[in-house]
Amino acid sequence: MTIGRAQSGRSRSTVARAARSHLAPFAVIVIALVVVGVPILMAVAWSLVDPDHPWSYPDMFPPSLSLFQWNYVFRVTGIVPAIVTSYVLATAATILAFVIALPMAYAMGRWTFGGKELIRILMLLPLVIPGMVVALFLSRVFAFLGLAQTFQGLVLAHTLLGLPFMARLLSTSFEAIPREVSDAASNLGASEFAKLRTIYLPMVRPGIFAGAILTFIASLEEFSLTYVIGTPDFQTIPTILFGFLGQRLIRTQASVVSLILLVPSLILLYGADRLLKGNYVSSGFSKL
Repeated sequence: MTIGRAQSGRSRSTVARAARSHLAPFAVIVIALVVVGVPILMAVAWSLVDPDHPWSYPDMFPPSLSLFQWNYVFRVTGIVPAIVTSYVLATAATILAFVIALPMAYAMGRWTFGGKELIRILMLLPLVIPGMVVALFLSRVFAFLGLAQTFQGLVLAHTLLGLPFMARLLSTSFEAIPREVSDAASNLGASEFAKLRTIYLPMVRPGIFAGAILTFIASLEEFSLTYVIGTPDFQTIPTILFGFLGQRLIRTQASVVSLILLVPSLILLYGADRLLKGNYVSSGFSKL
């Protein structure tokens, strides 16, 4: 009897552990669907509201669906030039951030010198200071330099925004390279440039890719810098979106622009994960 009860207890304990191991992932999936999926579904529903049949309480779903809001946004707001500007700007800022961050990250990751930790903290300051404060400061500097209301000024501003992501990810990627790899290459006669080209860059590719994704998306979604430095000469997707989020909230058209801003970013992340089999992106983001 005692042996039977012990075996029964172990069986129940095994079942309980198995249930918990399956319950945790299920709970995470449910929470993710609620937190992410419900807002997206609400945005889709609001973007399809028929203006002749408004959606209001107590209706759970729009009484009638229409593409009127999408047609209006593309016909009236100038969203197409804003999309082009946003993606060209984000691409240019990402490339420039990589060019600037690469030598800085290499020095931070492979060399030892005084003040290294202070520099590491200073690199993250643009993420701590409110965006509007940075925008107002840069607007005065750029006006003095003749860069206000110019595309070059916008590229520089967005590069400053994305530089902390790129520099942080690249520097930690360089730090993670084992010293033995560098020593072995040196013993074989490899120069620093040869090691950078043939050893370091392939090994830090996850950090490069993750930094590029974060920099690109941060630029794509940036409003304050673009509004203060670029308007009225340059419009991006966020500046049009915030136009619908002013004193008079236009929920339907704001939902259309939100989806235009959100969906490509989700596709980019999904495509990057599929392209690099998931392990590169995850290992890159783990260095942040």
